[in-house]
Amino acid sequence: MPLNYSKWDNLELSDDSDIEEHPNVDKKSMIRWKQRDIHEKREARKLQLAKLKSELELNSVLRPRIASIMTGVSQKGLDHYRSVQRRFKEQPSDEKPNTGSPNQPTYDMMISQLLSDVFREAAWIVDGAEIKDGNVFVDGKKIDEKSGQPDWSNEMNITESKKNGLAITLEERLNWHIKELNKRDDNVKKEIEKEEKEMNKKITSEGIHDGWDVSSVNKSKPSPLDDKPKPKSSSSKNKEKSETIEVLNPKSVEASTSSATESDDEDSFGPLTPSARAFANIPIGGFEKSFAFIQKDSSVLSESTHDSLLAEAFEAQRRGDKELAKRCVHQSLLVNYCRQLGRDGVGLFFQKMITRNPKSIEMFVQDFNQTYGRIAQRTAEMIAQEEASGEREQIQLVAEDPSMEIGFNLPDGPPPADLRLEGEGTKEMDIEQVKAFLQRKWDIFQNFPDDLRNALKTEKLDEVNQILGKMKVAEAEDVIELMQEGGMLSFSEKGVRDMTQQK
Repeated sequence: MPLNYSKWDNLELSDDSDIEEHPNVDKKSMIRWKQRDIHEKREARKLQLAKLKSELELNSVLRPRIASIMTGVSQKGLDHYRSVQRRFKEQPSDEKPNTGSPNQPTYDMMISQLLSDVFREAAWIVDGAEIKDGNVFVDGKKIDEKSGQPDWSNEMNITESKKNGLAITLEERLNWHIKELNKRDDNVKKEIEKEEKEMNKKITSEGIHDGWDVSSVNKSKPSPLDDKPKPKSSSSKNKEKSETIEVLNPKSVEASTSSATESDDEDSFGPLTPSARAFANIPIGGFEKSFAFIQKDSSVLSESTHDSLLAEAFEAQRRGDKELAKRCVHQSLLVNYCRQLGRDGVGLFFQKMITRNPKSIEMFVQDFNQTYGRIAQRTAEMIAQEEASGEREQIQLVAEDPSMEIGFNLPDGPPPADLRLEGEGTKEMDIEQVKAFLQRKWDIFQNFPDDLRNALKTEKLDEVNQILGKMKVAEAEDVIELMQEGGMLSFSEKGVRDMTQQK
């Protein structure tokens, strides 16, 4: 394979090979100035990139908070807007961007200032001010803090007609600011892309690194690609002939996946690790993301991860979650290919997949279709056998009292920042504990499988029981326990009984 030397064409060197000397300046000084100029420009670009990325992070925090206030105004009117302003003044949070600056304003301070500006703008608009390119003008002059507000907007008791008009205008102005924030994000992303492109034009010592280098491997955690069986030496081959099998079949990928998928002993596979589960959530065909993931965390290239992915594919297929099953098969094949090719072949393999090499893609897709087809067929056969023999246990939700109906109390989302407790008995409640409970409830719901979440959203007991029936008994019991922990089940004081049935 010929070596590619073209990548060194953009190498940036700060030596004396390309220095134009000045007659009145010695050569050493010119070289030092040239070096300093290169480093200063590089550092300036780094600072600019850091600033732009910091702006994106800030906007990602402010945007949902502004959107939440806008929703509250839409539902509750001007009173909600005023209550949020009061909370920022009376109970401000000290949370702020981690810039290290001693004068860095908090998120609440920034939003509070925005709410003040928006209220002033809305009041003038209700009073007949003109809007040009999103800005508000009174008598031809753009309003600002010096412009103040109309006298009626400073009163405590604003008329109902003004109140309604002000609430509508506040919502419109907040929406305009969110759109402007989105436009700014798009521009920032383009600037980041431009700056990074400029940086990548030149290769510097900071950007040079060796992929899969031995020096970067922690000796206490050897590469998963090293756990493949190694050929025995000729002296020990006769002694351990029964244990040493050298596989030279070029279709070993298909053979290994076939033997794994046709195994009935699913319990021998361990559960997916958090890292493997994140790897399984990469979309089908996302080879760039998979390669980037492996470069950051090569632990997923272990044999146990490959087996666990196939086991998870079986379980997902049994539950009816075909998308997850396909993703697990897809990622297990990537792991197997990498293990077969070894560390030196991983980069080349992904290069062909990312560039959509026709033969490589065709071979991979064929393996994927065959492997998933076997899993789908085998799962259907197993379910049919269990149902025919009447040995399949399942968990079902059944109310003790036949006159009672089981309902579901599902979360709409995480707790709002301006959560308020109203009604009898709420004075003694700790609002932070309530927020923690609501956040836990939302986290539990979000971590449920897609098919279970969809069934719960229908709020139909039969739909939920159908999904629970496809799960293993232990898994279904854990799900019901989490539902009870999150307060998602609504039932009589006698409770809900988990009935193990023979089907």
